[in-house]
Amino acid sequence: MKNKKQHLPKTISWEAQEFIQHKKSTGWYLGFVLISAGLLIFALFTKSIITIITFTLLVIVVYIFSLQSPRQITHTLSSSGITVGNLLYPFKNIKSFWIVYRPPEVKTLNFETTAYLNNQVAIQLDSQDPIEVKLFLEQYLIEDLDREESLSDIISRNIKF
Repeated sequence: MKNKKQHLPKTISWEAQEFIQHKKSTGWYLGFVLISAGLLIFALFTKSIITIITFTLLVIVVYIFSLQSPRQITHTLSSSGITVGNLLYPFKNIKSFWIVYRPPEVKTLNFETTAYLNNQVAIQLDSQDPIEVKLFLEQYLIEDLDREESLSDIISRNIKF
């Protein structure tokens, strides 16, 4: 039997949304308003200007993000590294990768970089073959078989954010 790695392409490229956009119901917005009102009432009750400003900004930022639509981004795997849109992550700056594949909800390529902040990156696989991605990346990176979806991703998906 021939080695499958002999037949791997030199690059793999696909387009996918920046993130999964969940349709938000009236109930979602009602819950958001109630939680926001509760936070702001609490902030006013504490009479702390910093708490009031922080919660007000938090409510505004969450609302703005809830209205954003995802961009369509081109992802490319090559011998140089992983390119997400116009941003290249060289393999030397990536510690490991893992794939979370539980269709239809979760289909992501994840990797951890050496960066101090924002060191975990999740890329939507969309209709891209996860086995092909895995075999390609194994040539350059260590696959972390113990990693799963991050808690923040699980929470975001469950509250439809």
